[in-house]
Amino acid sequence: MAVKKSAADDAASDADESAVIPGAEGTGAVVEVAARGVTYADSAYTSRSLFLQAGDDLREFKVLAGRVTVQDDDAEALAFLGGHADLQRLGG
Repeated sequence: MAVKKSAADDAASDADESAVIPGAEGTGAVVEVAARGVTYADSAYTSRSLFLQAGDDLREFKVLAGRVTVQDDDAEALAFLGGHADLQRLGG
């Protein structure tokens, strides 16, 4: 079942860097907002795993329903997925 967002939820999700959360006695606390996602469409497969060699480790990116999403502050993942011939960045 879908959850309907309120105007406050939309405003919080649109914040770029931080948000002020009301605290006790009218004080506010500034907190970091999670990074936004960047989605790529896979033109070859609807489901697969892509692997990026990161030192001695492998990073896995799962394509589900023809889409793979990474955080917009993950430069390594963005470069990897952006350079892949089968992937096209969606949105801005």
